[in-house]
This record gives sequence, structure tokens and C-alpha cells, in this order.
Amino acid sequence: MKFSLKRSKLPFPLGAPNWPINVEKPTPKSKIGANFETDWSRTYLSRAIRSLITDYITRPAIEVVASPTIFGLDNISNVNGPIIFAANHASHLDTPLLLSSLPERFRHKTAVGAGADYFFDKRYKAITWSFLLAAIPIERNKVSRRSHDLALKVVEDGWNLILFPEGGRTPDGFGQEFKGGLAQIALKGGAKIVPVHIAGTYEILGKGRSFKRGETAIYFDRPIDPKGRTTKDIIAEVEARVDRLADEIASDFWSAALNQGAGATPKRNADQKDWIADWNRPRYKSDAKKRSKKWPRLPIIDKPI
Repeated sequence: MKFSLKRSKLPFPLGAPNWPINVEKPTPKSKIGANFETDWSRTYLSRAIRSLITDYITRPAIEVVASPTIFGLDNISNVNGPIIFAANHASHLDTPLLLSSLPERFRHKTAVGAGADYFFDKRYKAITWSFLLAAIPIERNKVSRRSHDLALKVVEDGWNLILFPEGGRTPDGFGQEFKGGLAQIALKGGAKIVPVHIAGTYEILGKGRSFKRGETAIYFDRPIDPKGRTTKDIIAEVEARVDRLADEIASDFWSAALNQGAGATPKRNADQKDWIADWNRPRYKSDAKKRSKKWPRLPIIDKPI
């Protein structure tokens, strides 16, 4: 077989060795993306500065922009960490909204799983989001041992973690299928999983939509203990719980409970058979301020948009 060699200016070992031109050279690993080091963002100094920003800048800004109402805090009042908060994902607003809505004992020791290809593609972005959100890079488009080990280390160090199991923002307002990575992290790290449903952020700042101030609601469900269960069962329950919370937001506690008992909880996925009916169904805006923030949340009269 005929091939030629690229020769260095100085002979080996004084210079680089010859490399066959028909063999592709391996590219060096990037220091950003999933390889970005984030340990510094969880040091005491970073936490102290970030807590001031979250409490005195982010929370007031979120109140003005999204006017959040929080339900279900009683479900996590007696839960000890580490906790993985698993939420639906419809907007870039979801992360600061959820993070600033957590009770103080969780809020100041919670990291966020963020897309390595989006938030960590450039060094300045990686530094910014690691500092402001204690974000860690998560590969969304491929299996990454690095991302898995990093998330596991965060949990094993006693930190809570916000993950979006859909892997990205919904492009159309419908929910996407949950991925199983968080179940593996919970099992190995000994963390409980708290399903969370965030409502209203798609209308405020959905993917491809213009910003529009509005109202939001965050629902915290009871924690799930993953011990002794399979990853498939865990992720199925997390998704079912989030679907049920979404149903409760659209209707009320009693109606959602009846649907759950009958196995008729509406799915968030766009590929369900009756998606046309769901698309044409009138949407309702609940007066969330009048609802009890403790379980159960009973019916109220809804106002059509």
C-alpha cells in the first residue's frame, strides 16, 4: 500500500514524529463542554456570592416577570437531601424560576444540570452559568460518562440537583418523553427524586416565542425513594407524577385524582392519538392565588383565557 509521510522540520526525537497523511490525527479534548471543571462554583465563596445574587436580584426579578405561585412545599418540608428535582422544561425561565422558588435550605446548595452543547460551548458562557446557577454540563445528544460521573459526584457531595429529564425545552408546548439518566444518578447517589411541574413559562418565553410577562405556578410532589427499583420503573413514575400535576393544574385535585384512579391521566406528549382534540380544547387560566398551597387542592371556578 502506497502512502506518504509528513515530515517535521527537525528529526525525531528533537521534533515531532512523522505522521501518515492518510491517517487522521486525533483532535485534543476540548476544555469546555462536558470537560469544563465546575468544582470552583461549589466552593464556599462562590456559594456566598451566588446566594446574595439569587435572593436579592433573581427572586425579585422573577416575581416581577413571572409572578410565581408555589404549591406543595409541605411535601418537601421534612425531606432531607440530597434531592433531585425533576421538572418539565418549556423555557429558559424554568431554571431561575425553580431555583429561586426552593426553600432556603435547598436553594443555596443546589446545582443545575445544563446542556453542555448550549451553555458550555464557549468558555465565557461556561464560567457565567457555573457561577450564577452552579450549573454542571450535561451531554444531551449522546451518552457521556463524564456528565454522569459529574452529576453523581455532585449528589454524593451532599448537593441537591435540578434536572430536566426531557433533555431540552419543548418546541411546541407539549411534553416530551423523559430520559432515564436521572434514575441512574438517584440510585447510585442515594438521592430522592421530587417530581416538579412548572406551568406558565411556555407562554412567557417559550422556544421561538417573544417574551410576554405572565403568571406561573410551581408544583412540588411527594419525593420518590428509588432504592431497590429499576431505572425504567423510576422514570415511568416520575413522568406519570408530572403528568398528574399538569392535569391538576388544568382542572383540580378531585378531577385529577379520578383520572389517575381510572388510568386516564392526559399525557403531555404530542403524539397521543387524541392530540387534535387536545389542541382544539379551550385552555383555561386558573386563579392560582386563591388555591390552597397545601394538599389537597380543591376545585375552583376557572376563567377562560
